[in-house]
Amino acid sequence: MPPAPTLKEIQSLYHSFQTASQRFTSYNFNQYFLRRTHLTFKPILDSLQPESGSELVGNKKQLDPTELSKWFEEQKNELEVIKRSSEINRMFKGPKLVVEHATPITGGGGAGAEASFGGGGQPATP
Repeated sequence: MPPAPTLKEIQSLYHSFQTASQRFTSYNFNQYFLRRTHLTFKPILDSLQPESGSELVGNKKQLDPTELSKWFEEQKNELEVIKRSSEINRMFKGPKLVVEHATPITGGGGAGAEASFGGGGQPATP
């Protein structure tokens, strides 16, 4: 069994997961994998990072190095799956969802130009 990964290695893997997750063109897949990445790594990173201003925190669960290295290897394999999945998703991308469109809807509402004279079922009275 390889030695337990360092905090920097885990942070690097976390960043790689975020990058791979953002490569999905489908909004739903993108958001799902970002959320799942955060939920997977948060407890591990919290247990490895000391809180600011304290040397050692007694209430944090310390991870067994063998379990941590096993988890790390599983996550590296999972990263490869996500990378392949994102590439397939990019090859077969569909139309964007409404929440993905970056152009804000401006105007509208109230009596616009179409309702000012005879538009929208209004009588034409000059």
